[in-house]
Amino acid sequence: MRTFLKSLAIVLALIGAASGYVWWNYDAVVTMILKPQTATAGDITEESFGLVTADGRHFAIGDLEGALSTFPPSADAAPRPLVLFVHGFGPDPDGAFGLYTMGELAKGASADVLMFNWPSWISMTEFPVLSAKAASERLTILLQNMAELRGPGKALADRPVMIVGHSMAGEVFRHVAEAATDLPKGLVSRILFAVPETALPDHRLWMEKLGFADEVFVFVNSDDPALQVTTRMYNTARLGRTLTNLDGSPEPLAQNVDYILLDPESWRHYFFVSGQRSEAIDQIFADILKTGAPALKNDYLRPEPAGNVFVVVGPGAEGS
Repeated sequence: MRTFLKSLAIVLALIGAASGYVWWNYDAVVTMILKPQTATAGDITEESFGLVTADGRHFAIGDLEGALSTFPPSADAAPRPLVLFVHGFGPDPDGAFGLYTMGELAKGASADVLMFNWPSWISMTEFPVLSAKAASERLTILLQNMAELRGPGKALADRPVMIVGHSMAGEVFRHVAEAATDLPKGLVSRILFAVPETALPDHRLWMEKLGFADEVFVFVNSDDPALQVTTRMYNTARLGRTLTNLDGSPEPLAQNVDYILLDPESWRHYFFVSGQRSEAIDQIFADILKTGAPALKNDYLRPEPAGNVFVVVGPGAEGS
């Protein structure tokens, strides 16, 4: 019995040590496993892409009018804003948490929310960078459909349209910007990139091509745990984490973008949903989503010398 207990104690100690190592070296361990996708997954079909409403109904990419028809008219008959939510990496983006996120965006923006759903998950070991490129082609089609519905008397004629792109959606939009240069100006009021998982170097070259958006905002969080992992995986600074390259050099910024630095206010990857945000971030994100540039005068934001960089200085933050 004594021998058994001694062996059990050794096993538990080894498990504890291994768990402690993984805890303190989480990003290094994950990057040993997670690698960028090298071949497009064979099971991706047109049915892998679609539109999802906040109540969980699914529509084909080409049935934008059908999806829009599910939204009830506003109480005062005024045109209700529309938010297009483009999710990032992970399984079941249209599952319970994804629908909850859409509900949070709807409350924050007083808007209807529609998700662009794309195959953002292959396995625990493959990061779907090629799937993101395939998604950009379908997203471009969706944006073209939106442009057609902006005409007089059509479904989007008077509706302000905003886009929220979370995490790896940044990679999707990189391809959109590089390939779809003919989208009409003013198609959407603003794009909010929430901690975009895409490379920092040369990001301005594609972001300045997003001329179909009147305004573009990028939320940056140096403490984001997911982007800490991808920084190590790619050995390249990530746009959603920093505006400084790994060698310490500053990266030229896009002139059509306003950058919001969240730290030290948040370390969450989903900083804009209830339970994962601060009072300051809650107000700033919702106000920018609703009103755009005027919200940059918020008392919780401190402008930096660069002119288009702002730091959150909410309750308890350094410099507040």
